[in-house]
Amino acid sequence: MKNLFLKWCLLLGFLSILFSFTAFCEPFKTAKTIDAVVEWDNGKAYFFKGSQYSRYDMKADSVDPGYPKPINSETWPGLPWANGIDTAVNWGNGKAYFFKGGQYIRYDIRTDRVDPGYPKPINSQTWPGLPWTDGIDAAVNWYNGKAYLFKGTQYVRIDIQADRVDPGYPKEIYGPNWPGVPWADGIDAAVNWKNGKAYLFKGNQYLRIDIQADRVDPGYPKPINNETWPGIADLLR
Repeated sequence: MKNLFLKWCLLLGFLSILFSFTAFCEPFKTAKTIDAVVEWDNGKAYFFKGSQYSRYDMKADSVDPGYPKPINSETWPGLPWANGIDTAVNWGNGKAYFFKGGQYIRYDIRTDRVDPGYPKPINSQTWPGLPWTDGIDAAVNWYNGKAYLFKGTQYVRIDIQADRVDPGYPKEIYGPNWPGVPWADGIDAAVNWKNGKAYLFKGNQYLRIDIQADRVDPGYPKPINNETWPGIADLLR
């Protein structure tokens, strides 16, 4: 009986230490620096953070003057989420998709506004084969007929023409599927720079992927700051 009591005491002591450590570590979890990044077809990319966004000139490699700006009905006509988005992706057909929680909208790039009938729920009818209905973390178009959507530690590959997730997905991000990506717990944002390189963002870091070589370039990850992304600091304040 004493041995049983002692075992229970040891177990309770261990659990107490474990929960205390978890609570202690909670404030030190890496916060998102960038919510979303999406490339447009005009040499511009848009960085989103909370209720603001900045427009980035991809050729000049700096944020355009006058940014950041608020997300509202004037800057993003028809977008229902003024407090921010989870991710966005250019589908390469004149449309872009913006996601927030369990919903998404389709944006017409030429007319610069949300298409009628949106937002819609993320489900098996709207995104066939997608296993997550409560939202996604990041999305990127590889411009080879495939797009990648990320959620937590997993990702899926979508066949854009077939309009559905490819067989065999989801898969784990960490490991051989994304060589050189060091983040086992997922990513925050992704963007294709349309020059053979793509960027993934996590916390206060980012990395550059060589699309043809299918791996992270040497020297990454690097910090997200005004030196690596000129002008972005004003958005991150």
